[in-house]
Amino acid sequence: MKCNLAQQHIVQYVYGELPDEGCHELEQHASGCERCRNELQAYEALRRAMLAIPIEEPSASFLAESRIRLENALDQLPPPGLWGRLETGVFGFFAHLRAAPGAALALAILGVGIGAGAGRYWNGKFHVPMPPVAQIPSPALATPSPSVVNVSGIVQHPNTKMVEVHFNQMVPATVEGPIDDPEVQKLLLMATSNPVNPSVQSDSVSLLASQCKAERFCDGDSVRTALMVALRYDRDPAVRLTALEGLAPYVVQDVRVRDAALESLMHDPSPSIRNRALQMLEPVQADSSVRMVLHTVSTQDGNPDMRLASTKLLAAIPPTE
Repeated sequence: MKCNLAQQHIVQYVYGELPDEGCHELEQHASGCERCRNELQAYEALRRAMLAIPIEEPSASFLAESRIRLENALDQLPPPGLWGRLETGVFGFFAHLRAAPGAALALAILGVGIGAGAGRYWNGKFHVPMPPVAQIPSPALATPSPSVVNVSGIVQHPNTKMVEVHFNQMVPATVEGPIDDPEVQKLLLMATSNPVNPSVQSDSVSLLASQCKAERFCDGDSVRTALMVALRYDRDPAVRLTALEGLAPYVVQDVRVRDAALESLMHDPSPSIRNRALQMLEPVQADSSVRMVLHTVSTQDGNPDMRLASTKLLAAIPPTE
């Protein structure tokens, strides 16, 4: 087993989701690879620390609210293009073929063929053209429409709260308003996951992070979640560092932010991000999960500077009675 494959399987191994043969191969590899062994031990330490935290069952109202928010978020996704629809249809079809038993597969193929042929026949024979539908003028945009494809640019007016957000529908469009306007914020959140234009993605993360750093308009979950996603998955270390800076004021009160900082401390490839995460954790250094990760980093990390900094922070923790 190679290192890249081993590291992909570590999380499954720690959570008991890796098949037995994979567990055996991973254990054999980790016994002879110090880097992967350290990675495995760090994940196991974090899992033990997380298990020590009492688990609270979510309330029924919270689950209902989450479902509504998920449905609203899915409604705001742009419709897939032609390639996306083809890709989804083709790969979805083959996935069903792999999962279906032989008899069911034969019946499904037969049914599709009969249905398609009958549909073309009846459609050609009895098709009646539909009259054109009258176009109803749409009201002023209050929330990002499902027809919004992406955000193409962000401009902040100097010394004001005004922000211009340029976005694409069927034709390019622009909305202008203060940064605390719900419409502007929804477009900014959409821009944080723009894979087509990295500069727009960077601008949106920077703007949202600056508001969070100033502790404005960041009390809800959506902005912090967007910054945590950028911190975990953005390829640009400058964007990840910006997102981390925006989350810094909430490391004490928000356990999710604390966990994101711990993850960056252990795994981010950028030394500057790891050092900033370590600084962020100073106010919560007495937390059991933080102490566990600090101990792992201070004894097993491959970076001597990180080991020394973690050791100093551990030494500054007052002893528990």
